[in-house]
Amino acid sequence: MFQLNGLTSKLLILFGFCLLFGSIFSLSGIALIKPLFNLEFNDVGVVMDDLGNRENILVLKFLQLLNSVGLFLVPAILFSVLFLKNPLRALSLNQPLKFGQIAFILILYFSLIPLINLMVSINGDLSLPQALESVEIWMRAAEDRAKVLTEAFLQMQGSGDLWVNVLLMGLLPAVGEELIFRGIVQSSIVKVSKNHHLGIWVSAFLFSALHFQFFGFLPRMVLGAFFGYLLIWTQSLWAPILAHFLNNTMALLIAYYYGASSLDTEIDQVGSTTDTLWISGIALLVFSYFAYRFHQYSKIPDQRPGE
Repeated sequence: MFQLNGLTSKLLILFGFCLLFGSIFSLSGIALIKPLFNLEFNDVGVVMDDLGNRENILVLKFLQLLNSVGLFLVPAILFSVLFLKNPLRALSLNQPLKFGQIAFILILYFSLIPLINLMVSINGDLSLPQALESVEIWMRAAEDRAKVLTEAFLQMQGSGDLWVNVLLMGLLPAVGEELIFRGIVQSSIVKVSKNHHLGIWVSAFLFSALHFQFFGFLPRMVLGAFFGYLLIWTQSLWAPILAHFLNNTMALLIAYYYGASSLDTEIDQVGSTTDTLWISGIALLVFSYFAYRFHQYSKIPDQRPGE
């Protein structure tokens, strides 16, 4: 293990690893599409333009797999091995969840859904100043492309497609992103600042900002903060990993059993429309009550011990 002092140094090296290995794995993926899919480098753009082709979706899922592994999972593991003493303990991976904690996490997550939907609606209606109109147009176009790609991924024709998506869109992001943002970033900030609220919200801000989706920034930051408080309350990284996995996988299951269109027309509108705002009000009360009870149940000191 190498000794690394200073929060800034830690974060710079960590995000340097993310950029380095994210680039390496992405370029490797592009290089591998020739022998695996008989496509040239210049064909990647064509693949993006024809998302109705099932083979093109497989190519994009392969590239997404390597991107997720290189951008989050490999940097987190390498950083932990090189710079953390007793990585499992430092990352809070040595503390299993209790059944009662899992029950609380499920209740809190489902009570949070209407509130997240409301924030998605509010955030989506925000506009940048007139001087930044061109930036806003670019952001909305980028998010529209991302939405089209996600919808293409959610077109599943069998259980095989579902399990591939659970791995690609559910498990890998949950493990990789939580290792980075809660396991390393949040914990490092808390250790230096002695303020777990600061660590939670700064890491949640970075978590949302680095997704580069301005019109989903607010709900994603709140979700990140929720994951962060779960870590503080349980002292186990498995808690935010479980909640993150649940958040990602719920959408996959709904899309598989009810169709991708049901996400926009039904589930994502609960609590965000005029006639369902009352649901968000009730959800806030339920979430607040069970968050308080969860904190009491866990009986975890406010400050997370340093590594």
